[in-house]
Amino acid sequence: MALRRVMGTRLEKSGFWVWATYRIYYTRTQCFELTPSAHRRAKSALAEHGVALIGEDSDRTFWWTDQGYYWADADLDAEAVELLLWNRQRRQSSQLDRLRKARVNATDVETSRRARIPDDVKVLVWERDDGRCVQCGIEDDLQFDHVIPVAKGGGVTAENIQILCGDCNRAKSASIV
Repeated sequence: MALRRVMGTRLEKSGFWVWATYRIYYTRTQCFELTPSAHRRAKSALAEHGVALIGEDSDRTFWWTDQGYYWADADLDAEAVELLLWNRQRRQSSQLDRLRKARVNATDVETSRRARIPDDVKVLVWERDDGRCVQCGIEDDLQFDHVIPVAKGGGVTAENIQILCGDCNRAKSASIV
C-alpha cells in the first residue's frame, strides 16, 4: 500500500480545441497522453473528489491530486489514495503542532533560566555566614539558598542569599522564612 509523490511532473498542451492533446510528463521523455475529453473528466474528478486516475503502468497507477502527482500500487482505488493523502496531511499537521509547542517550550526554558549567583556574592555570603548553615550551624552539605525564591521575584544579591545545609534547605523548600 505505497503512495509516492512524483517530483518534476509537468503538464503540456499541444494543438487546440478538439485536436488538443494533453501530456503529463513524469520523466523527461515518458508521459501519459490525454484527449480533451479525458482531461476534462480528470479535472472534474479532481474537483469533485480531490483525486483523478491518469493512467496505469504495469503494477502501479498514476494519480493527479490537489497536492500533486503520485504513483500508487495498482490495487489502490481513488478512495484509498484520497484516504492515504488525508492521513499524510493529518500527520503532517500534527507534527507541525508538536513542533510549534516544542519551539515555544524551548523559548520559555531559555528565557526562564535563573541567573547564576556571581562568585563575588558567594564569597561575601560565605564570609558573612561564617561557612555554616544559618538555621542549625552545621558545616556539612552546605548550599546557597535564596531567602526569597527566584520564582517569587528574589534576586541574586548578597542580601537575598544565605547558606543552608541540605536538610534545612529541603525543609524550607520554596517558602519565604
